[in-house]
Amino acid sequence: MPLNVNGLLLAESKRTIYRVSLYANTKPEDLLDPGFWVHVGPQMRPDDRIEVVGFDKVWFGEVLVLEVGKGAAGGARVAYIAGPTPLTNENTLSKPSEHEVRWGGPNAGWRVVRTKDKAVIADMLDSKEAGVAWIAENLKAA
Repeated sequence: MPLNVNGLLLAESKRTIYRVSLYANTKPEDLLDPGFWVHVGPQMRPDDRIEVVGFDKVWFGEVLVLEVGKGAAGGARVAYIAGPTPLTNENTLSKPSEHEVRWGGPNAGWRVVRTKDKAVIADMLDSKEAGVAWIAENLKAA
């Protein structure tokens, strides 16, 4: 049997998407307890979605509200529709380098330049690698 014309609706009119960031020591399975949602249950409706970010961005998940309890102590019954997925990426964003090696032309050679004010710290170096080595050797404490 084909879908009735009244069966196609804008999703935005039937559900709300929320996002929560959790406290330390909150585990993904804690969200499956209807009591976990007791303070926010009255503002939720079935089919609402909630994006969940674990403390310190350790994991991410998305739950679908299946049922909302009646009254102030009702809570909500939810199920995971995505995740919980651990958020692990061993690569970290490094802060911008305070010094860089630049070519200063045939007369100046390779230079070590402080990036914040473009001051030349060392020049007349033989190669870019020599500049990188100079930074490692002379500016470790900086």
